[in-house]
Amino acid sequence: MPGTPNKRTRRAKGRRRARGRLPLPLVAASVAGVLAVAAGGTAFAMDRSVVLDADGSEQTVHTFGGTVQDVLDSAGITPEEGDVVAPPPDTRIASGDHVLLRSPRDVTVELDGHRLTHTVNALTLGEALRQIGLDPEGIELSEDHDTRIPEGGLTVTAERAPRMVVMYDTVRTETRSTGATVADVLLAAGVDTGEHDIVSPAPAEPAEPGMVVEITPVLGEPVTEETVIEAETVERDNPDLPEGEREVVTAPVDGLRKVTTATILRGGEEVEHELEREVVTAPVEGLVEIGTKKPTPSGGAAAGLNWGALAQCESGGDPAAVSSSGSYHGLYQFSTGSWQAVGGTGLPSDADASEQTRRAQQLYTSVDGNWQSQWPHCGVHLFD
Repeated sequence: MPGTPNKRTRRAKGRRRARGRLPLPLVAASVAGVLAVAAGGTAFAMDRSVVLDADGSEQTVHTFGGTVQDVLDSAGITPEEGDVVAPPPDTRIASGDHVLLRSPRDVTVELDGHRLTHTVNALTLGEALRQIGLDPEGIELSEDHDTRIPEGGLTVTAERAPRMVVMYDTVRTETRSTGATVADVLLAAGVDTGEHDIVSPAPAEPAEPGMVVEITPVLGEPVTEETVIEAETVERDNPDLPEGEREVVTAPVDGLRKVTTATILRGGEEVEHELEREVVTAPVEGLVEIGTKKPTPSGGAAAGLNWGALAQCESGGDPAAVSSSGSYHGLYQFSTGSWQAVGGTGLPSDADASEQTRRAQQLYTSVDGNWQSQWPHCGVHLFD
């Protein structure tokens, strides 16, 4: 209530009343003594400026004393039973030091169906949890860790955080964490990872209840080398290219990749492992066309040709056939000149079929397989 001094103020005023006022002659003497010493520079050297934090309320205290107790006395504060002073009152201090005073407060935690009240010397819930031995990362609280604990105490409910497992190669660590990411889980487990260690899931991934985080330790510095990516060549048929002929349409061009390897720890054993591969330049696939066009028949063994098909086309297979002009005779419609050129006598149409075939084969051979010159329309059937 306004006008009602708090506990710390009451202590300070009481201390001032206890000291009372010095008689005027003594005050004058004291001032004279201080001035005399000040002239030598010693008094100011003994004046210490210390920050006093009393239950979160900070003030700068000047004292000529050299201990924590002197700071408390200069501030007019007398610790009560249950108060904690840090450093202890008999500790020597210097200018710029900090002194903490924490009064006892009650914190009640309802956890797993149990309600326990603890007396702590803490300003915030987070500080209180550490004092009573509860890992702040291992439980989920109804209040934030930085919630101030009033003098009348604080009651919070709590649930244990989900269990998680961290596997550092073969070393298993179980932990509980309310963290949002895998990195928070590692922090709760007290597991430090090396710069190149492989963490799965990645540290930035969200944490999931019951998850297992696997760490593959990387020993030493990774090594990066460039390797060639051999380009492949594809073959494609080309019906316009002579059979068996190859034509390079696109020459293959090899690519280049960077491969990073390192020695890792796997199952307690050191093994080489590929960490990463990056394509610097992609390979260019080559293309070769293979000709499938059949060659135009020329030359060859006459006996192996289809003479029956030629005779059928030329004369309908009639050995005695004569053209309407009377110029061509027999199975293969010889002219008298071509018949005689291959040793025939008389008319071809008067010779038997076997002789006509033999003479036709001789004619084919004599023109070196140039059947077009003798049978321009039907000669193609020789190859049926």
